Amino acid sequence: MIRLSLDDERPPHSVESARELLADEATFYLAAFERGEPIAELLAYELIRRHGDGRMVLVYEIGVREEVRRRGVGRALFDLLREICRERGIRRAFVITNESNTPAMAFFASLGATRDHDDDVVLDFVWSR
Repeated sequence: MIRLSLDDERPPHSVESARELLADEATFYLAAFERGEPIAELLAYELIRRHGDGRMVLVYEIGVREEVRRRGVGRALFDLLREICRERGIRRAFVITNESNTPAMAFFASLGATRDHDDDVVLDFVWSR
């Protein structure tokens, strides 16, 4: 099994599912390492839209190990994602987080993220197999 997440509570990918994830050209999986050990990751997806610019990126998750936070690692991953998007002609990205997640709200604001509407809501659907 390959663990692609810094979050140890989620089950790891199988080798096959990890290959499938990483082979998808619409998936951006960025990681930072220190002395050969993973210290941060960013997972994002290119979405094709029916209107507007046509393509945008959903920043699905970012994780930085607690002991290396506030050293610019997360910002460096976002800078790399921004450069990849520019190279691909993608002009917009968005992220979903909880308002109560104060560190995330501050981090995303420091990167230039703006909140268009105070009443934005995210609803989950869970379908059983």
